[in-house]
Formats: sequence, C-alpha cells, structure tokens
Amino acid sequence: MAIIANKANSKLKLYFNAGPGEGDKDVIKNKTYSNIKATAADDDVYNVGIELSQLQEYPLVNLVRMEESQLIYED
Repeated sequence: MAIIANKANSKLKLYFNAGPGEGDKDVIKNKTYSNIKATAADDDVYNVGIELSQLQEYPLVNLVRMEESQLIYED
C-alpha cells in the first residue's frame, strides 16, 4: 500500500510592485500563467518568467513556480 504522486502541470506566478497604496504600504499585484509542463526545467521556467516580467508595467518582486501532483493510492 503506497501513495504515488504523479507530477501534473504547474503554474508560474509573477508578483509585481504597483507602488505605494494606503499608508505608504506597497501594493503587490500578480499574474499567473497556467499549464506549464511539469517536465520543464526550473532554469527555463525562470528565464521565461523574467522575459514575461519585462513586458509588464510594474517591476518584478517575486517569481514562484507552483507544482501540482495527482495522488494515487496503490495496493
């Protein structure tokens, strides 16, 4: 009896600093890109994220890859 985790697609989330908001606290906006192949190398995903961030209005403050896995129970 074991649980097997099969990697599914992942997502790329970019966080941007949209400037000061209430109380001079920075407003953080984000964009999510879905259906990133699970087999894509982290270096490649990072580089694409950097390229995409250069097309945006606000400066990039964080880049996150979110992994999804399907959990399967096997006897």
